[in-house]
Amino acid sequence: MSPFRLKSSVALVVLALSGAAVAQKAPIPSGQPGAAKPATWQNFGKSTSPTSTSTPTAAPVAAPATTATPAAAPAKSSAPVATPARTAAPAPAPAKPPVAAASDATPGGGSTIYQVVEQTLLSNPEIQARYHDFRASLEGQNVARAGFLPQVNAQGYYGHEWQNHLPGDQSSQNWNRPGYNVELRQLLFDGFKTSSDVKQAGFEKLSRFYDLLATSDDMALNAVQAYIDLQRYRDLELLARTNYRLHEDTLKQIRERADSGVGRRVDMEQAGGRLSLAQTNLMTESANLNDVTSRFRRVTGMSAPTTLAATPKVEDKLPTKPSNFDDSLRSNPSVLSKQALLQAAQAGQQSAKGAFSPKFEFVASSGTDTSQPGSDYRNVRSSNVQVVMSYNLYRGGGDSARLRQTAEQGYAARDVRDYTCRNVQQDLAVAWNNINHLRQSLPFLRDHEVATTKVRDAYRQQFQIGQRTLLDLLDTENELFESRRSLTNALYDLQAAQFKWLALSHKLLPALGIRAAKDETPEENGKLAMTDDIIKTCNSTVPDDARLQPIKVEYGKGSTPPEFVPAKADAPAGGKW
Repeated sequence: MSPFRLKSSVALVVLALSGAAVAQKAPIPSGQPGAAKPATWQNFGKSTSPTSTSTPTAAPVAAPATTATPAAAPAKSSAPVATPARTAAPAPAPAKPPVAAASDATPGGGSTIYQVVEQTLLSNPEIQARYHDFRASLEGQNVARAGFLPQVNAQGYYGHEWQNHLPGDQSSQNWNRPGYNVELRQLLFDGFKTSSDVKQAGFEKLSRFYDLLATSDDMALNAVQAYIDLQRYRDLELLARTNYRLHEDTLKQIRERADSGVGRRVDMEQAGGRLSLAQTNLMTESANLNDVTSRFRRVTGMSAPTTLAATPKVEDKLPTKPSNFDDSLRSNPSVLSKQALLQAAQAGQQSAKGAFSPKFEFVASSGTDTSQPGSDYRNVRSSNVQVVMSYNLYRGGGDSARLRQTAEQGYAARDVRDYTCRNVQQDLAVAWNNINHLRQSLPFLRDHEVATTKVRDAYRQQFQIGQRTLLDLLDTENELFESRRSLTNALYDLQAAQFKWLALSHKLLPALGIRAAKDETPEENGKLAMTDDIIKTCNSTVPDDARLQPIKVEYGKGSTPPEFVPAKADAPAGGKW
């Protein structure tokens, strides 16, 4: 293959194998612009969050009493990892897929999540490594298939030969002995060793294919998470910055009142301390934003765009009320990869048994040889056709040891498949539990934010006329700030949990409208035995969400203890209280 053809096809092949080739982008839902402004609290409930329905009416004033919690430190990288240059001959160096940066491909300078995921799939070096592993496994099966084809060997030689103790008068003789021959060998039977080797290499190839899919899903999920976190911490940084500026105004008002003799100096000291804490919170959120920006660059291989389009809604891609996760487990690439490795190990065990069988080959050869001195024997041509049987009688116990080794490898592969299946089942259950928990919590978080906003507004008016102390106002501002941070995190956490569940079910890329240009699934995929008994070993159960339902307290009479009963039946329409 010429370098030009390889350069133009690498990008298509990688994404075709990973289930994410040339992207077919799903249309952005109505009401979500292709290049939205940076998410802010004022427009948060309108476009950035797929589940928010209420918009706060006022901005926070004072900093919280506690320092904002730093974000979990993501892995940092100052620059995207470049694909290493390859100079080995004779294969041409694979070129990096020619893909324009998503930030340059969108009118208006904004980036969509589709472009970010596509750029990640095309440029991430981990996906490229899995792709080359898969390509290597393709050639590995070709190596095994070569055992079915004839072998043709040519041999030429030149030397001198001596013979002694010959019968008759001549006791010895010597002569030059040149010659050559051509031999053809065709395997007839080897105890099914070669066919088992081909089957083993085929399932190993299938395992590498699913490893590529699993890595693509993981990298796509990482790109989505980086995209969501970038939006999240831009919002949180904006909240902290607004909080700091409004806190400056509060301190200015308190200072003016103290200078005029109306206020007390201790109030100014208290407001100044809260301003310092607000500054710390702003610095913390800015540091968190820097961390997720570095993580975005590492995962996607591109700089963080100035503007981000709203994350698309995927609520309709999730099951309504699943009874189990069997379908998700059957489609999870990690589980399928381990099942393919198990069947490869079983084929390897059959290959090891072939060493105990005789080997039959068809052999045909022809050549010239000076087998005796004298001109009469010069360049004598001989040809022969024969069936050769070879049978090993003893090899130091190596064949028996090899058979025991492959049996243990099969047991290990089965255990790896089982614990991988359990891990995926746990991840599915945890993600689904988080989705249900956040769905149940969001109405109460919204109500808390709305109610606290009203209380803060009332306290501010009462503080102006002296009915509330500065401490009352600052504590209310603290509660409002925390309620808005909690609501912001919950909205983004719900998005992340939904995308994670889709990734574990191998549905993330289809949900984003990204599909393969052509089907490159290996033919061994039809022989993969993912039975119901295998799924049962994973204990595929859905977590009970009954305890997540809202409750109310019914008080008894006298000393009768209160009872906690579900409040769902009394909840108003829409699930909000």
